[in-house]
Amino acid sequence: MKQNKTSKYFKYAIGEIVLVVIGILIALSINNWNEDRKSKIMATEVYTNLLTSLEQDSIEVERTINLLTKSLKTQKKLILSSSDQYVKDLSQIDLDKMVEEIFQGVMSFFPKTGVYDLITSNNSMDLLQSSEIKSLLINLYDFQYKRYENVDAIIDHKYHYSLGSLVRKKIGFIVEYNSNSEVEVIKHPDQNQFNKYYEELVSECQDVYGILSTGNNYLIGIRASINELLQLIRTELK
Repeated sequence: MKQNKTSKYFKYAIGEIVLVVIGILIALSINNWNEDRKSKIMATEVYTNLLTSLEQDSIEVERTINLLTKSLKTQKKLILSSSDQYVKDLSQIDLDKMVEEIFQGVMSFFPKTGVYDLITSNNSMDLLQSSEIKSLLINLYDFQYKRYENVDAIIDHKYHYSLGSLVRKKIGFIVEYNSNSEVEVIKHPDQNQFNKYYEELVSECQDVYGILSTGNNYLIGIRASINELLQLIRTELK
């Protein structure tokens, strides 16, 4: 101090502090950059897995909608027909097709929820920057899928115990589904039995038509949500 070195020491100390602060800031910046990079990599992985899952659901929901739409169209013809005359002269091939399309209403859509369940259980949803995607995911998986599941359970019950039972036991139409979920006829419908139980068949179609139509409309809404999510996720991945 006597040699007026206080100013030099003070400047030196400030310089050391500044260097330390700069070093800390650089280290924090690098750490934040690494964390951000890791988050982006993880988010890309989540988006990719969601994309794969939703693409599979898109194929399955489209197939189910096509089957239910055909079934509803055929059932509507029966319900609105004032006479059974037009079905009495059907060929075996046409009769097979008619009964098969009615029976296809039992087909269900089973969404793949594993990826969504995983990202919600481990808080990976926070990695997704798009609030629109997060909102649509929650609506699709936690509302639309569950709402359809409730309706589908009612449809399945009606087909198993009412309409489906009539088609199998009284009309004699027996099918099985191969590994590709394609229908293979084991026993063709009996024309005489079909004519005999025609009125009962129409009555069962009237009973199931409303709830089947509701389920199909829910699936159409699900298809729209899936397609919107697919477009948004593909944009994020770009």
